[in-house]
Amino acid sequence: MAWMPDDKVDKLELQVRYADIDSYGHVNNAVYLSYFELARIEFLKKHLPKDSVEKLGIVVARVEVDYLSEIKLGDHVMCETWISSVGRTSIVFSSLLRKNDIVAARGKITMVHVNQHGRPEPLPGYYRDLVAQVPPIT
Repeated sequence: MAWMPDDKVDKLELQVRYADIDSYGHVNNAVYLSYFELARIEFLKKHLPKDSVEKLGIVVARVEVDYLSEIKLGDHVMCETWISSVGRTSIVFSSLLRKNDIVAARGKITMVHVNQHGRPEPLPGYYRDLVAQVPPIT
């Protein structure tokens, strides 16, 4: 993994809820996706114009997750999120989910900008501005 300067990576502290725990006593694998989503939304709210987050027009097209270590109730969890690449119609967010400073999961979420008919279309200008402000880390 590439070195990531702090000014390009957003960090979100997460609280493990009892409802996140499955019958095996650890956070269910599907909940990791919710953690990535929360961090991604906070990233966008921080870096995009105030009203644009509600009108994003981007959808999740692909999700990749490497589960490396279980997370349990009481673990201190931090999600680090950054832009890893940008295409004509897509933007890729990468995330690390850490528990007590140990990487528990790596995620890569590809989001595609779509029109009202669900067809891909070029990213709007405010995404280009975001990329200029927070360039991708590859």
